[in-house]
Amino acid sequence: METNKRMHPMMMLVSFIASLKDIFFIFIFLFVINLSSTATWVEIGRILFFVYLIYKVFSVIITWWRTTYSVNESFIEIKQGIFTRKQHQILFDRIQNVQTNTPFYLRPLNLTALTLETGAEDEDSSFTFTAISKQEAEQIEHVLDYYTKQQGQEPETTETNETETADSNAQPVMKDKRIVHFNPTKKDVLKASALSFSYLLLIPVLASLLSNIDEVYDLSETGEKIFHFLRESWFWLSVLIFMFIIIAIGFGLVRTYLKYGRYEISSDQERIYIRKGVWNEQHFSIRKQNVQAVHIEQSLLKRMLRIAEVKLISAGGVDLSGEEINSLYPFLPINRAHHMIEEILPEFAIKAGMEQLPKKSLVARICQIPLLWITGTAIIVIFFPKWWPVSIILFLLTIASRILDYYFTCYLVHGEILQIRTGGFFITTSITTREKIIEFKLEQNLIQKRFGLADIETTNRSKPIHVNALYNIPIDMVQRTFAWYTGRSPKIEGGSYGEQDLYRR
Repeated sequence: METNKRMHPMMMLVSFIASLKDIFFIFIFLFVINLSSTATWVEIGRILFFVYLIYKVFSVIITWWRTTYSVNESFIEIKQGIFTRKQHQILFDRIQNVQTNTPFYLRPLNLTALTLETGAEDEDSSFTFTAISKQEAEQIEHVLDYYTKQQGQEPETTETNETETADSNAQPVMKDKRIVHFNPTKKDVLKASALSFSYLLLIPVLASLLSNIDEVYDLSETGEKIFHFLRESWFWLSVLIFMFIIIAIGFGLVRTYLKYGRYEISSDQERIYIRKGVWNEQHFSIRKQNVQAVHIEQSLLKRMLRIAEVKLISAGGVDLSGEEINSLYPFLPINRAHHMIEEILPEFAIKAGMEQLPKKSLVARICQIPLLWITGTAIIVIFFPKWWPVSIILFLLTIASRILDYYFTCYLVHGEILQIRTGGFFITTSITTREKIIEFKLEQNLIQKRFGLADIETTNRSKPIHVNALYNIPIDMVQRTFAWYTGRSPKIEGGSYGEQDLYRR
């Protein structure tokens, strides 16, 4: 058992900066917008602001001093609390995911933030080492991996031939006992920049900047002069538009590169590793055995360009600093996405030959009450009667969505795999296995009973609980899927699994 340790003193500065984010707009309001104000309430507000800052300074110092941890053979023990001393243990066998986040201000000091996710729903579901050395973080991960191996959870290693290739997307290569499956090329970064629409973020950034400046200095008169000048000169207006487009494209490229430029997907026998970020470096690792399902998501534009995003549904949390990092790169070519899933998680490999739904499923979908259209029409009639054509557009979009949803929806039960594709304008293909499904739910409304259809919902363990639904499928498909889930033979004998028996379960 190791003696109690404290985190790096940089934890105090990181915690203090994080607390400043909550009062940033209060600072702008008191010291920028009302800079010249001498009102009593403004003066009191400024005094309270400085009192709060002093309190936070002492609070982060005491919190750092009172927070200690020790790494043991099978658990990590944390002691923390200023007035009420709290002590809890994180058992190694409960840790689902390991995340590291290295902001730019921690990198020169060789520090990082390490988060251990247990997948629980209580307040102790995770713990973050706000600032520890990278060596200490690696040591904790090594102790965790060693414990996992000792418990016999790591599969036997297999021989892998080392390969070298110029294109890392075409063939996985070995690197430090890990297989590197993907590194984005310049073409991938350009494609990501175009599809992520990062350049459009420049508009709200400039609008917010001008708004803040206008609160201090009146820009209305200057703005009117510029507007009249540009209206009378098409040349300068064209130059301004051209410059804005160039700056927006450059802004989008820089932002995309900082986010995806050093993206890397790798794996070994036990874990999947995702690295992202140039300015702020983030790492995420997940045990393969904790992957509950795989989602392949495509918007309408991505389908046209044959690009997809692969997401891992994990038993633990996958949120790091407010950003989701469970994605195997959001802009993968669809064929490469399928191959990557087969390389990393062969048990979730995509299967061909999915079953389409019968035409009566489309009829049932059309007959269902369009609640969204009714609600939208009611709002338009009451508050915006002149916009009545929007109701027609909304109705047509509702019908088109149902038709596309019917056309693209299909499913497949193959061995241990349940594969479902749903969606109209936005398609999601979900792949899970029978052992990963913790709940199987069947539902049937009056319209579905008339057409001999039903809905099924599968639930996987994740945070939050992940539910995947398949609507308006024939009863015989429901029966076969239910028999598959319960472990019985998919062949249903007449009368042995009647409709009443099925729904009573």
